[in-house]
Amino acid sequence: MENQSRPAIRLIAFDLDGTFLDREKRIPEENIRAIEQAAKKGIEIVPATGRLYAGLPEEIRALPFIRYFILVNGAKVYDAKEDKVLYAADLTNELALALFRHGDDLGCLYDCYLRDEGLMSRPMYDRLEDYVADKHYVKYMKEIRRPVDDLPSLIREDGGTVQKVQYFFRDNEKRLRQLATLPVEYPGVKATSSMPTNIEINAADASKGPALERLCLHLGFTAEQAAAFGDSTNDLDMLQKAGTGIAMRNSDKSLFEAADMITACDNNDAGVGKTIMELIG
Repeated sequence: MENQSRPAIRLIAFDLDGTFLDREKRIPEENIRAIEQAAKKGIEIVPATGRLYAGLPEEIRALPFIRYFILVNGAKVYDAKEDKVLYAADLTNELALALFRHGDDLGCLYDCYLRDEGLMSRPMYDRLEDYVADKHYVKYMKEIRRPVDDLPSLIREDGGTVQKVQYFFRDNEKRLRQLATLPVEYPGVKATSSMPTNIEINAADASKGPALERLCLHLGFTAEQAAAFGDSTNDLDMLQKAGTGIAMRNSDKSLFEAADMITACDNNDAGVGKTIMELIG
């Protein structure tokens, strides 16, 4: 990639898990120093994650120069300074319930995000360790999800829209088949993955790429003036939409072809921070 042929970077977006955070869900100090330096140059710093705002590391939420957040895989674009939702794209209640029934048929675990809260049926919540090998991720998941008696019944009675449904599998071949077939069977959804055992199901118009474009336009420029970092399939269209799409060294292979750059280091060695310093000089 020839950086000099591209517009000056005005926004840097980055995924968290597998990208900005290391394998133990900690933030390398070099990453913090790099985004501080970029912010001093007037560049907008934007976390872009599948997480809810409440699920972000407190260290990130406390940074005074971060105002905008792309959340729930692009289902929500949030202005923290104004406490204002700039964009939202949710699953209908009916579609969420259909996805729960489908999850029951598949024999997988599932949860959802409703009004910025993670919810999961208690029997599934208690079995997370059987489906997610990463103990750090299990710890995070249990912290950010509230176990309930019966998730489908709760959602049916609530009647509201749902921000995201997530499946967890023990059979990876089944998971990969579902990644391909879910959008066909349920045309109103987009299916991506952020870890080896999950599928994240959002509304078809909820995605990090379009969310990045909308935020850039809100700020008065185009996504061509953004750089974006990611490692998983839920980051793919964000890298494609950004003027400078950057895949982590530890990325899913599908990101390598879409990216303009690949970090020299992985997420455990501050690949984001090192690359930002190269980009901003």
